[in-house]
Amino acid sequence: MKTIHINIWDDYYEDDYIPEGEKQETYIYVENSDLSHDKQRECLQYLLDWMIVNVKLEGVKMWLFFYVSKDKYPNLVGTEHEWCLFDRWEIRIENLTHERRYELVEELEKADLHDDVIPFEIDSSS
Repeated sequence: MKTIHINIWDDYYEDDYIPEGEKQETYIYVENSDLSHDKQRECLQYLLDWMIVNVKLEGVKMWLFFYVSKDKYPNLVGTEHEWCLFDRWEIRIENLTHERRYELVEELEKADLHDDVIPFEIDSSS
């Protein structure tokens, strides 16, 4: 059966080392490259809405964001590395500790979330 693979990026400041003036920032995204931007947005909006209602995340900020990598890396446009550029929907997250992220992954896995009849597969890696 096909799944919608959703990843919570795990490569950000460690809980015991956050430089002064910085925050722990990460994001959630759909890894399935065969899904349209509209479908990615729909899945992530569903997930975001579900987390807001069902998961206790005190002090954590989350919002939907459309990421365009060429905005961050315009020097790659027109080079042999342009193939690396991509666009996607993400749930941006601030102030999520790694300890809480581990728990969040478990909660999301137990929730048996899905879009229509296609189940979400939740992972956390970089």
